[in-house]
Amino acid sequence: MNSLGFGLERVVAPIFRWPRLSGLVVLVLLGVCAFGGTKLTFDQNLRAVFAGGTEAYKVYSKTVEDFVDPENEILILVEGKRLGEPEVFAKLRDFQFELQFIDGVGSVVSAFALRQAPDANGDAPLLIDNAEAGLTPELLEKVRAHPLFGSKLLSTDGTAMNFIVTPTEPKAPLDVTRVLRQQIEQTAKDVLGDTGLKVTVSGFPTLRLDIVDVLIRDQIILNTAGVIVGIIMSLIVFRSVIAAVMTAVPAIIAGGAVLGMIGLTGTSITVMSNVVPALIMVLGYADAMHLTYAWRRYRAEGASPTEAARLAEDEVGAACILTAITTALAFLSLTLSDVQIVSRFAWIGAIGAVLGGMLVLAVHTLLAIYLGRFWEPAHGTGRSLLARLRGPNAAIGRFAVKHANPIASIAVIMVVILGAMYFSVPPQHSLREHLPANNPANAALGQIDKLFDGAYPIQIVVPLGDASPTSPEGLEKIRAVQDAVAKIPGVASPLSLWSVAEWLGGDMQQASERLTDLAEEMPPETASRFFGRDGASLVTVSVHEMTTAEAKPLIDKIETAARDAGGPDVTVTGVTVLTARESDRTINNLFWSLTLAVVAGVGAIMLAFRDWRMGAVALLPNALPIFSTGALLFITGAGMQFTSVLSLTVAFGIAVDDTIHYLNRFRLSGASLSLPDRLIDTSRHIGPVLVGTTAIIIAGLSTTFVSEMPTINLFGELAAVTLAAALIADLLVLPALMAGVASPWFETKKPTKDKESAAQDEPVQA
Repeated sequence: MNSLGFGLERVVAPIFRWPRLSGLVVLVLLGVCAFGGTKLTFDQNLRAVFAGGTEAYKVYSKTVEDFVDPENEILILVEGKRLGEPEVFAKLRDFQFELQFIDGVGSVVSAFALRQAPDANGDAPLLIDNAEAGLTPELLEKVRAHPLFGSKLLSTDGTAMNFIVTPTEPKAPLDVTRVLRQQIEQTAKDVLGDTGLKVTVSGFPTLRLDIVDVLIRDQIILNTAGVIVGIIMSLIVFRSVIAAVMTAVPAIIAGGAVLGMIGLTGTSITVMSNVVPALIMVLGYADAMHLTYAWRRYRAEGASPTEAARLAEDEVGAACILTAITTALAFLSLTLSDVQIVSRFAWIGAIGAVLGGMLVLAVHTLLAIYLGRFWEPAHGTGRSLLARLRGPNAAIGRFAVKHANPIASIAVIMVVILGAMYFSVPPQHSLREHLPANNPANAALGQIDKLFDGAYPIQIVVPLGDASPTSPEGLEKIRAVQDAVAKIPGVASPLSLWSVAEWLGGDMQQASERLTDLAEEMPPETASRFFGRDGASLVTVSVHEMTTAEAKPLIDKIETAARDAGGPDVTVTGVTVLTARESDRTINNLFWSLTLAVVAGVGAIMLAFRDWRMGAVALLPNALPIFSTGALLFITGAGMQFTSVLSLTVAFGIAVDDTIHYLNRFRLSGASLSLPDRLIDTSRHIGPVLVGTTAIIIAGLSTTFVSEMPTINLFGELAAVTLAAALIADLLVLPALMAGVASPWFETKKPTKDKESAAQDEPVQA
């Protein structure tokens, strides 16, 4: 019989011949992987989510190199009803002063840093020259009306103030952000501790810091909880410590080995690839359960532990490898993405799937040989949970066979309807989606966005050719672009050299002359907000937080207006633009890659079984779970996030796993039986394992609900829904298709047994 695993399942052959030597080799490999685990690093540069060779990313990278980098700015939100009281207001001024002396701080922008327009002598006194007098209504109005940052620094009701801190180090790493945050919080405690004001450090760097901290903490908690749940569920299913160890340990080792592989290759774990070890562990549980179930059956029939292991490997080993291959194909479909973090995730997942699958076979075989002798068939006869599920699963198979055509028709209709919903789910991405709404930095950014005319910057690069940015010609072009985009609804707080010219006052020629003199005195952090390295200038506007679907048309309007006013070489970019446009494009690519993965998986089934009919009949049951979850996103109004695609990829691997094991069992069933009898017999034998596998995996995924990260919660929810739908599809739709519309492909010529006799439960132990 041809190998379903393309020969890779033969990795266990040396184990049967040289079990001790093979065990030593496996231990050495695990030791190497454990060493690799000590070398694990976490990619802290969450800017790189959209890094790649796209033109949009190249433009964005060049812009933040040439101009100010909003993603490097730390925001400090200070709130309180007493903010404007003379004593408190004076302490806020002192806070501004102390912030400037923190090591690593390049500049601090706040209401206390604003200056009045220069007088005839060139002196520009502070706008707030007497903080001890408090925040009067007149002063509040003057600050808010200031053309440079005014509306970004003080709320309209005077109860909130924003401080913008720029580190001296460009693109400051998270270690620097962590230290700065601690020093800022300590300074706030020292200066403002007795004022009753609430001080929260926020901004994109702080959000990235919190995301990484939550991810690392969650990975420890969730992986540990997953291991514990897997062992407990294995005990419940098999009612045997030995069987539970044989099921759980190979999966745990496979997941750990993939982590070690990542460490050995020097590849950092990213916000996407951190799901790979969990996926390999999940698939390992599924495959190990099939192996343990088959092994126990052969042991109950009188085989020795070694012989039972050999028979179990012969029966389901190749199918387990095939599930690893189809999962690897799902990952490889993502390598089509031109985003580096996605392609890296894809390669790690593909290699990890095959490596994990082979390790599960090897470790399970070793455990069966050396621990299997301690399991006695007499202790578990007829008592395992899986054995009790044989009858109900046979009944489900009988129902599917009896009502084959109606079930198949309903399934086709559902695929069409649910598929239409699936393909209608819009992409959605936001940095804030990774943190709970009550996270202090996340909540503060939401407040800043609400109180200070938007917290999401859009950078408009205005090339000026041979003209100087401070020349009348350059200023005129900058003004035209700024005025054009300022008229668009949803755009607030435009800032450019023209804003400075308005602050300086006078006619265009006078403003030009003053700007030229002022430019020479500007510190680098300030100059980068207006001047580029190649002579271009920058217009920055702010928008409020919105969905990707809302942001894209607004950005398009801004781009059109800017180019109409400044010429076709004007560029609209920035983190807001990159997130809206590239998340849309990237998630759409992942979206279609997942669809391609389904097709590739079905193709692998055809090739492995050497029968196109097997692949054709597997298509519908594997598409149905994916479309069902997509329809759920559509109905609830949720967008297609990175996490959504990842959870669907994980669930697809399990769905294919179930389908392959069902078809493999059908292939091994008695060819002398009629087609309905074979299908009922297949459901009776393999159904309990599919139910047990799904129960263990969903139980493991339930641990994600205790995570602080909404995207992790979403991952668990969507994967659980997909797996539940996949189980129904494989136990009900797949046999219905095979017994109904596809029956001519699978019917035997000389049935010798009737349905009722085939449907009876056999007294074979699970």
